[in-house]
Amino acid sequence: MEKIQSKRDREMLVNDGYMYIFDTFSADKQKKFWRCRQKNNCLARIHTSIDNLTILKKSENLHTHGSDAAKVETQIAITNIKKRALSTMEQTSCVINECTSSLSQAAKGVLPNNDALKKQIRRKRIVAQFAPPAPLDLISLEIPEMYQTYSPEEGIHEQFLLADSGKEINRILIFGRQTGLNILESSKTWFVDGTFSVSPSLFSQVYIILAEDVGGIHPIIYALLPNKKGETYRKLFTMLIDLNPRLLPDSISIDFEIAAISAIKEAFPQVNVHGCYYHLTKNFRKKMGDIGMISNYNNDANFSVMVKMIISLAFVPIEDLDVATDLLADDLPDDIVPLLEWFEEYYIGRKNRRKVGRRSPQFPPEIWNLYQRVLTNQNRTNKAANRRLNIQMGVTNPTIWSFINCLKKIQTGRDVFYEQLVTGGSPPKKKKKYIDNDKRILKLVSNYDKNRILLFLRGIANNVSLG
Repeated sequence: MEKIQSKRDREMLVNDGYMYIFDTFSADKQKKFWRCRQKNNCLARIHTSIDNLTILKKSENLHTHGSDAAKVETQIAITNIKKRALSTMEQTSCVINECTSSLSQAAKGVLPNNDALKKQIRRKRIVAQFAPPAPLDLISLEIPEMYQTYSPEEGIHEQFLLADSGKEINRILIFGRQTGLNILESSKTWFVDGTFSVSPSLFSQVYIILAEDVGGIHPIIYALLPNKKGETYRKLFTMLIDLNPRLLPDSISIDFEIAAISAIKEAFPQVNVHGCYYHLTKNFRKKMGDIGMISNYNNDANFSVMVKMIISLAFVPIEDLDVATDLLADDLPDDIVPLLEWFEEYYIGRKNRRKVGRRSPQFPPEIWNLYQRVLTNQNRTNKAANRRLNIQMGVTNPTIWSFINCLKKIQTGRDVFYEQLVTGGSPPKKKKKYIDNDKRILKLVSNYDKNRILLFLRGIANNVSLG
């Protein structure tokens, strides 16, 4: 297995004559998922350890095409050309000759011409020449002007670094466009989420704020945060309000992080905070792993449905949750009850000793319950921004300079998407299987009968996934 680079410098692996391109990280960030380079026609995948050294899972029998040894050999040579271009000051022709002299005749036949290779070498050296050295700490970090600005059109430059908390240990940087702040102001529905694997060195996470507008959901703000403390989130939203004091969202969908939820409620007292269902299932699955249920869940269909009946409580009307939880507790087998008890403690509230009323849970049902949201078609989520960032970055913990350059590329694509919607275009359509699934869930929720709660939970369980 050999690590190489794609034409756009994304991570690639070579294994048994096939090339795989980095796709995404596993939910626990301990594995990397790779797809065959022929993505439109091939379903082959590889799962590796985070350091790319060990293959954990391989589906090579799914290749729908033959291997191409000449192309693989050529791509390895191009990767070596790029590396040599940065490590030496040799003339471009010399770099090319040194890296291609031992190629097979077949590989030489499909190698790009010398002009194209020289252009790649010059581009690589130009980028490296202008990138400052990696900062040693957040206090000494200096951001050159070229990394502070964005060019939406040729000859036009605007501020891209919207805010900087200053030279301090807990420094916060906010990137985005001024026009994005206007979208954030007009939108009443926001989505916020953090991602950790692609945050630049010295920062803890990238915090993304998205807004719904003109029929789509758009990433508006990319904030680099030093930690997950409440004071950091409070400072972030204070900086955001300073950028546009007219921000007044009605609804914000967020992951289940107490510090961030508290900061949002403090910054926007009028807002309705909704816990994202995707993150609810993510937390649920993590707990399953902690108590050793994953194997049974993956291999026993009946066990899987009974487990999902617990997460299906999210679709029960809030006023019936108490009864539904008791009915489920009596119906579930003993080996699943610990999972229900955990869910009850953190999301519903443990019953008081006298069995009258419940204690306040860490995350009350008003945050995560989906019953009304399904009926009013407000059960929207957006995890694509994180996935897009992970894919385009291609590496974990990049330098801040490559991170900012990547943000600019993403912003260019999002500008195009936004304008397409403005001019009457439609957002990407959901796959039919997801549309059909949503219709089934809506039908079940619309026909909810509190006298048949267990039947309802089983119906929902057969239509939801834990990822």
